[in-house]
Amino acid sequence: MNDDGFSLDEEGEDEQQEDRKTPTKDVSEDHLKAILERIGEIEKQQQQQTKAFLQSQNDQKKILEKVSEIEKQTQKKVFLKFQENCWDSFACHKDIEISGDKCLIVRHKGYPSGYLHSVFAKYPIVLNKHLSDFFYYEISVMKKNEKYYASISFGFAVKQQTELQGSIHYEKGTYAFDSDANIWIDGQGKGTNAKYSYGVGDTVGIGVHLATRQMIFTKNGLRLDISDFFVDPSFADGSLYPFVSLCDFGDKIEANFGPNFKFDLATL
Repeated sequence: MNDDGFSLDEEGEDEQQEDRKTPTKDVSEDHLKAILERIGEIEKQQQQQTKAFLQSQNDQKKILEKVSEIEKQTQKKVFLKFQENCWDSFACHKDIEISGDKCLIVRHKGYPSGYLHSVFAKYPIVLNKHLSDFFYYEISVMKKNEKYYASISFGFAVKQQTELQGSIHYEKGTYAFDSDANIWIDGQGKGTNAKYSYGVGDTVGIGVHLATRQMIFTKNGLRLDISDFFVDPSFADGSLYPFVSLCDFGDKIEANFGPNFKFDLATL
């Protein structure tokens, strides 16, 4: 027994217990240190992954911006091509004469009179709503023999399957506006108001709203009250071409494919 009243055996047991506690404390600190190091590694990995993800997103954004720019440039070229459209000498009846600096004037030069002959434009109508809200063009009547009331017809039709002689407006895929005020929708005639007929000195237009496929018709800068006709949505972009048919010797028109029209598209 020592001076404090404890036996030597009891004091030895206390020292042994203290010695046993010390390694346990050391193991706990090492374990905690390992956990903290692991947490640090995980956080570092997460930071690296986040950085890589953000870089990937940034790269993807740049790629999408580049693709978008290429699409815009392509669409611009297509749109400019549409604006520079003209009548196609390779899709023209032999009795139709193309003239003018920009090949926009056509004249019926055949004989005898009374036979419809046609010519198509070089480029198709643009049915791409990302380029514009409407496709539209106009013709101005320079000469017309009033003997044949319906001697002029214009609009758009399927170029590949259409004959250049005869009545194009009877064929499926034809959308036309005749000088006798008849409207043709997918080859079917639709009568309208006689006051919509046109002749020498008149400028008439035909167009289609690209989102709804609704057709519009104009005369001398005013929209006609004809709103129930639509282009069949099955016709894809590039399948329909502007055309004009002339019936009588001397009939003559000039086309305007844009961008400046007598009718103000901004009013639609």
